[in-house]
Amino acid sequence: MKNYLHQKYDLSDPKIVSAFDEMPLWSSYFGAVLLDTVIYKNKARILDIGCGAGYPMLELAQRFGADSEVTGIDPWKAATARLKAKAKIMGVNNIRIINGVAENIPTEDNYFDLIVSNNGLNNCSDQMKVLSECYRTMKKDGQLVFTVNLPGSMKEFYSLFRQILTDQKLNDSAAKMELHIKEKRKTLQENLRQVRKNRFTVKRIIEQSFYMKYLNGTAFLNHYFIKIAFLDSWVKIVPQNKRGMIFKLLEEKLNQYSQSKGELRITIPFVCIDCRKSG
Repeated sequence: MKNYLHQKYDLSDPKIVSAFDEMPLWSSYFGAVLLDTVIYKNKARILDIGCGAGYPMLELAQRFGADSEVTGIDPWKAATARLKAKAKIMGVNNIRIINGVAENIPTEDNYFDLIVSNNGLNNCSDQMKVLSECYRTMKKDGQLVFTVNLPGSMKEFYSLFRQILTDQKLNDSAAKMELHIKEKRKTLQENLRQVRKNRFTVKRIIEQSFYMKYLNGTAFLNHYFIKIAFLDSWVKIVPQNKRGMIFKLLEEKLNQYSQSKGELRITIPFVCIDCRKSG
């Protein structure tokens, strides 16, 4: 008899509830395309770069089945500890975690059948080195699938931010903002150049876009995910003695924009790139 016929979950158990519905909405848009792009095969060896708290790693581990092995690599120890706790609660046993950086993957050559990264490569310090490590550790004809958001991300926010910095004659800060965008969000052409330079063959390019809606700028700037993932880097763009004034103006501008439009709609263009190790 199959084990799943006997597995029961107590929905009143706080531990079960703590592992439920924890995927960030942000990650889901990118991850849905990634999960639809990967090729499913038996007994696959899989690597998730930037696995964080477990999405899409835990989903892949379950979708590929217990005979497959899914490795996650991430330096964020608090997040991977959470991943392990969720895996235990969910009964997912075919995973292993590496607390480290993808610029140095501690795995033998020609090991993985599939490597994925869900909007994680752009957070690595050296994307070219990461792609080189992907090529080294991947089997011949293996698949690399990664998603990244593109330079037009949050264009509504950055347009107003840029305008305020320019109006206040904070030209250095405006330049820092442009550098921040360039470092975190490579163009599609730059991503393709790096992939091909590391000898991968590009099979598919899937460009999509989604948007996130907020009542106004106040709601946007106070949103938990915005605060934890973006706000600190935005604050650092502005001189310390100007931050209160600039963000007061920014919030007011965002609210005015929202009122004129009836909502604050933040656009996120992204791409999923599907590659093979052909050599």
